[in-house]
Amino acid sequence: MIKEKLAEIVQQAFSSACLDGAMGPLKSSADCSVAVVIEKPKSAEHGDFACGMALKLASQAKFAPLRIAETLALYIGKNEACAAYLEKVEVAAPGFINFTLGTGWLTETISQVHSLGPDYGRAVDTGKRVLVEYVSANPTGELHIGHGRNAVFGSCLANLMKFGGYRVDQEFYINDYGEQILQLGRCAWALYQRLFGQQVDYPTEGYPEEFLRDFVQSAIDSVGDKYLKVSDEEGCSIVGDLVKDLIIENQRTLLKSLGIEFDLWYSERSLHSSGNVVDVLKEFEKHGFTYEKDGAYWLKAQELGDERDRVLRKSTGATTYLANDAAYHLTKYGRNYDLMINIWGADHHGQVPGLKGAVRALGQDPSKLEVILTQMVNLSRDGQIVKMSKRAGTVIMLSEVVDEVGADATRYYLAESSPQNTINFDLDLAKKTGRENPAFYIQYAHARCCAILRKALEPSTNNESGEVEQPPISPHQWQEFLREYKEDKQGRVFIALFDPDLVIAGHQKALIARLETFPAEVEEAVQARNPGRIARFAYDLANDLQKFYEVSRVITDDLSVSKARLGLIFATKQVLANALGIIGVSAPERM
Repeated sequence: MIKEKLAEIVQQAFSSACLDGAMGPLKSSADCSVAVVIEKPKSAEHGDFACGMALKLASQAKFAPLRIAETLALYIGKNEACAAYLEKVEVAAPGFINFTLGTGWLTETISQVHSLGPDYGRAVDTGKRVLVEYVSANPTGELHIGHGRNAVFGSCLANLMKFGGYRVDQEFYINDYGEQILQLGRCAWALYQRLFGQQVDYPTEGYPEEFLRDFVQSAIDSVGDKYLKVSDEEGCSIVGDLVKDLIIENQRTLLKSLGIEFDLWYSERSLHSSGNVVDVLKEFEKHGFTYEKDGAYWLKAQELGDERDRVLRKSTGATTYLANDAAYHLTKYGRNYDLMINIWGADHHGQVPGLKGAVRALGQDPSKLEVILTQMVNLSRDGQIVKMSKRAGTVIMLSEVVDEVGADATRYYLAESSPQNTINFDLDLAKKTGRENPAFYIQYAHARCCAILRKALEPSTNNESGEVEQPPISPHQWQEFLREYKEDKQGRVFIALFDPDLVIAGHQKALIARLETFPAEVEEAVQARNPGRIARFAYDLANDLQKFYEVSRVITDDLSVSKARLGLIFATKQVLANALGIIGVSAPERM
């Protein structure tokens, strides 16, 4: 938020200059449409931040940009509140104002991290309730990598919204009704009988027998031949439900291995058994948005913003996805959420206008419903796109990716991109243990912080004498340091960390400045519904730590310097952990 504070300082200077008549024809800041933009300069010689507002003001103020910049710098210098935060304010041609941060801003940031700890960057409780519904895969097969992206994005978004001050519930909508479930029952029943040696035909267009076999065998292990003599109708229903439940449990176990657990599991079948779907059709009719045609029951969707009208109930009497989804979403509205977020694959984009229109037709506020579409995932190995699953011979299964690269790498690579971008997931890169692998690099940065802190507190062995030497910092000293870090709100204890060398000090400042931006990154990520911003922030923070570590000793002969720099390392470790927590990646202490 340093940028925001600097922008506020420049804006105040501009307003004062206008009132004093120092900006030519501009007598008030309201007369000007130029926004204050604070940027990082390309060269460290130009300070920590820069503002080029004067360049855009020239035509309106009727002065040269350099003169405007000098005037603004003069008024900034009159602001006594800036003295503790700005070391230098300089003007450079053709009209830039360059800011060199003082220690006040930077040291207060470190103190704030120590004071808030795991809550640093966390927003105050908004009191608003949010429902995030995601994955919601059919209970008829394994979760593939596309489901994986949906799952990881949904989990990260839920974490982000919680960190952003919202009260979040996570829901999985179980598609356990309709033709796909009937087909699952037919396949499961046929396979159940075949595994007992009976000669029955397997459905010609059924689900892959090799996929269902283990689930049916598990059902047999549980119930034996108990249902072997029931009618085909009963067998399809009973064995189908047994297998369906086993598939759901398999999905639940896989998601849990990725750190994903749902608060609510909502059954589509319950919508029909409770009469909700019939009721919603009556609601549509009551509001005058239905008509009959060709034996089917239609929604006047075009009047509600869709490209064409949609069928709610087919001529066969079966209800459509839209009718079922409308009934489901009406239950969401009935649960009094302030915001409901659906995460769907991009192939469902055509269903969004219909659902929004249906919600509007039911008298609900469609602005409370957001649908985020996630694009596809391309997997590569040895520089080649991986098109087929080694095991299933079809799409790549999520479990295969998790088994190959691990849960942390899977989560990071599925989280780092914006949902509207296609992910190119390099399986070879995800397994590397070097800087080129961002997932490893960020975790290693956290482990490095832990190692530095351990080294400061652990005895060491002299390589020449073999004698055990006392640690640089005693446990008692460290506890005193931690207390001082938290209690010193102005951060005076951290002033000693800055090196007199400008290049080294620049890396030290850059690391602290990155820590300072974390709350703003969280806020912006929440507004954009984009947890990938936090993944990229974590990488940038790890990079700043690396640059700091390359030039700046932490443990020195000067205790005050060591104390200050250890405090910075501890703060960096904390912010890395906070960021990794949002994207659901572990923060290891050793690697």
